Amino acid sequence: MADGETTTSLWEEIVDALNAVNGSHAGRRAVHAKGMVCEGTFAASPEAAGLSRAAHLQGDELRAIVRFSNASGNPRTSDANPIAGRGIGVKLQLPDGEAVDMAAVPLPVFMVSTPEDFLEFTRARIPDPDTGEADPQKVIDFITAHPETATALQLGLPKLTPTTSFATSGYNGLHAFGLVSADGETTWGRYSWVPVAGEQYLSDEEREAADRDYLRQELGERLAGGTAEFDLVFTLAAEGDTLTDPTRPWEGKREQVVLGRLTVTGVVDEADAAGGGPLVFDPNNLTDGIVASDDPILAARSPAYSVSIERRMASGG
Repeated sequence: MADGETTTSLWEEIVDALNAVNGSHAGRRAVHAKGMVCEGTFAASPEAAGLSRAAHLQGDELRAIVRFSNASGNPRTSDANPIAGRGIGVKLQLPDGEAVDMAAVPLPVFMVSTPEDFLEFTRARIPDPDTGEADPQKVIDFITAHPETATALQLGLPKLTPTTSFATSGYNGLHAFGLVSADGETTWGRYSWVPVAGEQYLSDEEREAADRDYLRQELGERLAGGTAEFDLVFTLAAEGDTLTDPTRPWEGKREQVVLGRLTVTGVVDEADAAGGGPLVFDPNNLTDGIVASDDPILAARSPAYSVSIERRMASGG
């Protein structure tokens, strides 16, 4: 490399590709650009403390910051977009002043197993500047070469169907985490936020008639007169289940443990919730008593988030 030249990191390339797909929007996230921030509480179940010594799983009621989002990187996309999907970010405030983060989407598995494949798949979906549309053959070629992506799309697309509310959507953490007990025993699993109200989807007619921002409007109205609740369900890994490949479903019945309940109580301003800095939900932001797996997609989230955050802050976001 010549003097004065710089290299572009994989993480920068990923964010660049996401911006090329969705458009670059100053001050916005590269994905999940459109969202609303809420507050609430989380209380762990009695069973949780037996599995993990983590502070947020001991049963005390903790303050929660929650961001619901449209998964697109375009902040002007419609909530009724049948392929955009949704997301939930949860930040639990721990007694020592620190926090633990969780991030989840409706997809039951992820589309690719490495950050390099994610970059390639994202680039395949970049619109042609002349037509404004992605070349479907590029997407087909990628899926043909990556059968795990075809399986993930088959399983995931039905879950992207617009729901009646953010509060009636399920959300999956996708990656494996280990709960470490007081005596050092680790129990591996994947977590999900399961809506207490049940999963409820719009009909085709309702989707056609839905306002662009109907999810935000509905949740605001719901919280003005009540709450939205989710159970944190931990699905335990069985022998032979992968802990490092988020594209592979754990097939068959698995033991599940309800770790606690999230109660969302009201809408708050994102700037206030962030306390002056950027509001980030990094699933690698953990605490003693919970450990991350060696999933390369999970590991990629932190550096990619850092690039996106740096750009958001540089543009005043």
